[in-house]
Amino acid sequence: MASLEADRHNVPMARSLSRRALTYGFDLIGVGMDPAVVWLLRRFHFPAARLWAAANVSDGDYERFMADMKPRARRRAEKATARRAYRAVMEAKAAAEDATASWREVAIDGQAGDPAEAEMTRRRRASRHLATAAPLATAIGRRGLPIVAWRMTPPGVVAPPTPETFDPPSGLETVVAGPVYREGALFRQWLLAPTETDDLDDFAFARASWAAEGEVRGAVVAGSGVGVEWDLYVRMRADYDFSSRFTSQGLATVEIVSPGHGLRTRLGEYGGERFFAGAPVSSAALLGAQCRETGRMIAWARARWGRAVGVSGVSMSSFAAQLALTHAGRWPADAGPDAGFLLAHSGDLLGVVDGRLSRALGIRQALQGAGWTQQDLEPWRDALAPGPDPSIPGERIVSVVGALDHVTPSRDGRALAKAWALPRANRFTLPHGHMGLPMRVLLDDAPIARFADIVADAG
Repeated sequence: MASLEADRHNVPMARSLSRRALTYGFDLIGVGMDPAVVWLLRRFHFPAARLWAAANVSDGDYERFMADMKPRARRRAEKATARRAYRAVMEAKAAAEDATASWREVAIDGQAGDPAEAEMTRRRRASRHLATAAPLATAIGRRGLPIVAWRMTPPGVVAPPTPETFDPPSGLETVVAGPVYREGALFRQWLLAPTETDDLDDFAFARASWAAEGEVRGAVVAGSGVGVEWDLYVRMRADYDFSSRFTSQGLATVEIVSPGHGLRTRLGEYGGERFFAGAPVSSAALLGAQCRETGRMIAWARARWGRAVGVSGVSMSSFAAQLALTHAGRWPADAGPDAGFLLAHSGDLLGVVDGRLSRALGIRQALQGAGWTQQDLEPWRDALAPGPDPSIPGERIVSVVGALDHVTPSRDGRALAKAWALPRANRFTLPHGHMGLPMRVLLDDAPIARFADIVADAG
């Protein structure tokens, strides 16, 4: 409690009257946001997403789609309404795949066409495809549907990661950059690199953004939370995303598409499912891949702008960022981060396993069912934990946690900030839980401004 009180003074004030009003209004609903959102995810989103993923992999074979359903769901699936909803998924899937193939030719390969138009078409069709999950689940009924396709590896089959797991790959120069295009006040450019996952058809995608006007003071390689597929959504408001907030502070932003998300979601999965479906083995594999890909993107950004480069991570990606900050002392100098921005972070993966969202998913029960004990999990927690000392001074790392966060428990994030000797000016404890914290930072970006100044000074 003492550390929480010590950090409370650092809750930032909004910079304009309208933004301040929005911030205070948002704070009023923050208390109940996590329980409500987790309930909605457990009751509606995850069952619908799992059903949608099963439809996608059935390749138009409706009998195959129904094969594993329980009798009640199968009876509903036989109805015309469910069949129409299934056809809508298949049609939207085909349209999204066509748009993605065209987008890649234009926005990455540089073939003739308008990259901005190709990008928007791809996002619209991808969003429509994602939106077909709800009607399908409504037609068949969510009650009794699975929420995760568990693929737990028994303990002892795979060894925990070693420090070398988190080294960047050789061939840092293998990033392919597509044509630059303008979107509003930003220049954009898509990047493609070899995958660091075991998926043969996978690629590491990222999008670079920087202000069309004004100086680039530095750069940041940023990752999102589990299940967040920013690269597929059609944006509602251009001002309320992290690329806009970082670039408004003069930072060129390279947003990584996390393995198992968005453009990198495997057929038959929904975005983020792989991270917890085979935990801790799948979690470690994806974090290791993202950590290595982060090093490659840092090297690209440093060469592109000739400035200092920070690393940023939200929730799941904060683990990858912490691992990069821990292990970069062994990395080539070009690949190492100069600063860090950790949002909704934790130093203890097992604390997250027992967090509110993980309990809703049933991860602990799935682990026990696969034979995992607490003793089996301890080496994995140690391997994925941030080290006792970061590779850069604590003065260059910013920590933002939510006082009400029980998804990635804020106590563990505050403990890491203390262990890494972050100065008080770099520690922000905001009056929110996990789900509201990113929007709170977007509404009042004082933590981002602090981080941007650190990156600029490091360069």
